[in-house]
Amino acid sequence: MSSPDNNVQLSRLQRVRRAFSSTSAFHQALILKSSTSILINEDLAPTPPIRQRWTVWSFFAYWWSESWNVSTWSVGAAIITLGATVRDALLVVLFANLLSAVVIVLNGRAAARYHIGYPVLSRSSFGIYGQYFVVVLRSILGIIWGGVQLYFEGQFISICLRCIFPGWARIQNTIPASQHITTQEMIGFFLAFCFTIPFLFIHTSKITHLFSVKSVIMPAAGLGIVIWATSENGGVSSDNLIDSSARTSTAVFAWGIISQFNSVMGANSALLVTVPDLARYSKTRNAQLWGQLISLPIGQTLCAAFGVISTSAVLNMWGEAYWNPYALLNGILDHSYSSSARAGVFFASASFAFATLGTSIACNFIPFAADVTCLVPKYINIIRGQFLMLIIAFAIVPWRIVATANGFLNFLGGYSIFQGPVVAIMIIDYFWVRRGNIAMNDLYTRSSWGRYHYFHGFNLRAFVSFVIGFLLPLPGFAASFGYDIGTAAPRMYALGWVLSFLMGALSYFVICLIFKVPGGDGSHPFESRVADAQQIINEGVHLDGEAEKERDLDHAGSTTTKEARSTMV
Repeated sequence: MSSPDNNVQLSRLQRVRRAFSSTSAFHQALILKSSTSILINEDLAPTPPIRQRWTVWSFFAYWWSESWNVSTWSVGAAIITLGATVRDALLVVLFANLLSAVVIVLNGRAAARYHIGYPVLSRSSFGIYGQYFVVVLRSILGIIWGGVQLYFEGQFISICLRCIFPGWARIQNTIPASQHITTQEMIGFFLAFCFTIPFLFIHTSKITHLFSVKSVIMPAAGLGIVIWATSENGGVSSDNLIDSSARTSTAVFAWGIISQFNSVMGANSALLVTVPDLARYSKTRNAQLWGQLISLPIGQTLCAAFGVISTSAVLNMWGEAYWNPYALLNGILDHSYSSSARAGVFFASASFAFATLGTSIACNFIPFAADVTCLVPKYINIIRGQFLMLIIAFAIVPWRIVATANGFLNFLGGYSIFQGPVVAIMIIDYFWVRRGNIAMNDLYTRSSWGRYHYFHGFNLRAFVSFVIGFLLPLPGFAASFGYDIGTAAPRMYALGWVLSFLMGALSYFVICLIFKVPGGDGSHPFESRVADAQQIINEGVHLDGEAEKERDLDHAGSTTTKEARSTMV
């Protein structure tokens, strides 16, 4: 029998055949040779130079493309229905995304310098074992929204089929109404499932081309809808969207605007947490800086403006406001099923389907894959994690969630108050507590001497700050489910993500002033350890933190050992 090392000489087909030859062979095929402990495998280790491929354009295209999605297109609706002007609505979107871009750049800096993703980076802030809590916290969101986005993608595919086949809408629906999905939507969902599969074979470091294509196609589709709507209407007619009677009072209007500002931040919250999983592939130290800082505010504001312009024109023509692009495209076919209308709607629907696919991969598949890589490093890497995500997205029957679980979707909408403190703690920990200095080996050791071991593997400072961060908006979060607990709580919840972020940052800052972080590098020059980390990455040194720590202790004298004990308590 040939040894397992001979697998590298076999073709892929031969390796597959060998894997299915027996139960033990299948198990061996699942094991990742790069996983030498529960803290490392090929995708948890620092990104090698060959995978550091994301340039300034890569990040620009990514965030520009992510700006063009269904929720951004529709975001002006909620703001304008408050009685705001179109200008006010777009300014809210602009400034919320400016703040988001700043947070994204700050949270991505450590990953771009040390080339490590969110699961590993969180070990420095929350502890070697504490990381699992924040990883699971993020993965829950990815699981649900991954399925929901797949369902939305299927709806746009269904419109494409309606454009091709005149009898598509008349197909008899044999699915019971209790299932909350039609035959057409189920076919679209299945096709969305199939179309997603090829993209999951692509590693995160190589998927930049997907976003480059999306960054061109989606704005073109949006511009096409705007041109059609304004030409058919003979103008924009944006004034007819404004309902000044919606303003009940100045206070209610102001808090409504604040709430919508927070909603934009909440919609971006998953991306704010996810960015280290992308920034780790940065080709240069500053590639993530300008690419992210510029494209997100401009892209989202422009997409929201297109949504406002199109909706106002259609409202003037048909007397109905189609804020959701899915409803708008179906509405166009309802009013005219001509060849030109079908061609235009087909291109727009295909573009939105592709855009939804890209958004789901960026916001759900990539983060979830990184998370499960951390949770089960012996068996799962990024590629396998993405396929696992697809299976779960199908299994949760997302159409039932969308149709029946309004309270659950409301919960997901308020989920950002739990993510705000996490981002805040990681930023304060990196920039202020550690002054940009991370000990690479200690991120990969379970030894009690590791500087990120803290208290039995948990940084209690971070967890206390996390709880303080979401406590103030939490009563308002409960009120959003219909509980009457006064006016103060809903207003604090209107500040949601912003309040939780600020409280998390401030509390962690104060706690670390009182209870010093063990092994901190406050006295070292800013990011002085980056060069050491880069040398480890460039030389391909195998990270074995436990062996490194034990070797240091073996060579240390009794005095040094006592000092080490005192600093690591």
